[in-house]
Amino acid sequence: MNTDPEYRALVCREFGDWRDLELTTLGRAELSAGQVRIRVRHVGIGFALKLFVAGTYQRRPALPFTPGTEISGEVLEVGDGVDGLTVGQRVVAALDWGGLAEEVVTTADTVYPLPDGADPGPAAALPITYPTVWSALAWRARLEPGETVLVHGAAGAVGTAAVQISRLMGARVIATASTPEKRAAVAAEGADAVLPSTPDTLREAVRDLTRGRGADVVIDPVGGALFDESVRSTAPGGRLVTLGFASGSVPRAAANHLLVKDIAVIGHNYGRYIGWGRIDERREHAPAVRRMVDTILAAYARGDRIRPRTDHLPLEDWEKALEIQLSGRATGKMVVDL
Repeated sequence: MNTDPEYRALVCREFGDWRDLELTTLGRAELSAGQVRIRVRHVGIGFALKLFVAGTYQRRPALPFTPGTEISGEVLEVGDGVDGLTVGQRVVAALDWGGLAEEVVTTADTVYPLPDGADPGPAAALPITYPTVWSALAWRARLEPGETVLVHGAAGAVGTAAVQISRLMGARVIATASTPEKRAAVAAEGADAVLPSTPDTLREAVRDLTRGRGADVVIDPVGGALFDESVRSTAPGGRLVTLGFASGSVPRAAANHLLVKDIAVIGHNYGRYIGWGRIDERREHAPAVRRMVDTILAAYARGDRIRPRTDHLPLEDWEKALEIQLSGRATGKMVVDL
């Protein structure tokens, strides 16, 4: 394999601020059995990038490394023992890291064929963000058709996915977002009601919209005071799924509220299913994950509610793209195009 410099990549040389990433040129990595080489076309930017670069995620890459975990592109090369992927095939992939580069080598376990006719640009938001939400609703909350889902941070990438997938699963959706512009965008995604992200008014607003019952399921990637009020806004027998703490504040559930209302607070770390946990379990979960991702991609290709809302900037504008996403100003997900 040619090891001369071959492609451009963003590189983290020391753990710290993401603004210290360096756009440089790298040599090709060797391809091992069970791996594929992908020509990266589009990279979805997520909050985990900031944690990886800071060295505060539970798995720390060996330095130097290239961040970026969600991509779409084409297969350039297939290693021994890989089935179902061929050179030239369009794919999306969930990576450990390495996505913000013109090519990447990764395990085939988390690479998924993109259906014919599907737009590869927005598809870069699909391989982690949408399975995170789908698995939260189907595997953890066990959402039933006709139930009411309360979605926080609904204008963000995870929130957008939660609104769309909840509707696809036959649920009624109440969403929250912080500004009038974001609330208008959420309403356009099909939410039945959109509320301000104001903890003080949340409980009464949800009760009014549910005839006093509350939400059957809460999807919360925000945390902080909204989490506390969500416990009070959950219906008896309800399930609150926590996906992260975009507010920067990690809440604590009052056990007396859980007991009296007979509700469950459920943590969901999708990274566990794709090898990001303290123990790499991706092989164990790969069949179930692949079935789920195939379902999501098929719905996307059909145009059946799965419509990632993305804004795109070229690799040369990587700093602007990351700043918009990591500051919380994005409506949907920023995608870097290569």
